Amino acid sequence: MFKRIFSEKGAFKALNAAQDWLTDNGYSYGPTCVMHPAPVLKGDFIIAKWRNLTKKEIKALDGWFDGDLREGPVTVMLKVAPDHFTTSASTATSISEMAIGTCSAS
Repeated sequence: MFKRIFSEKGAFKALNAAQDWLTDNGYSYGPTCVMHPAPVLKGDFIIAKWRNLTKKEIKALDGWFDGDLREGPVTVMLKVAPDHFTTSASTATSISEMAIGTCSAS
């Protein structure tokens, strides 16, 4: 298991840093869900909230993140460590669709 903790202080700073890091390292993440972690998949995916995933879909996830999403810290857990990961963060946008699926350009 790979574990990375984001401890940035301030409203949503740790959450934003974790999401930025995931995006920078080629991961997609689902929306946050009360009393559940947020799902993570390697690649370009749209992912449902944890509570809307089946047991089979949860088993197929590459990881998740959880913690105090407002004030931090936020912990990212991945089943396998990234081959090469970045230490800096850029901008990320939260994904909030209802199913797991690949994104495709039309």
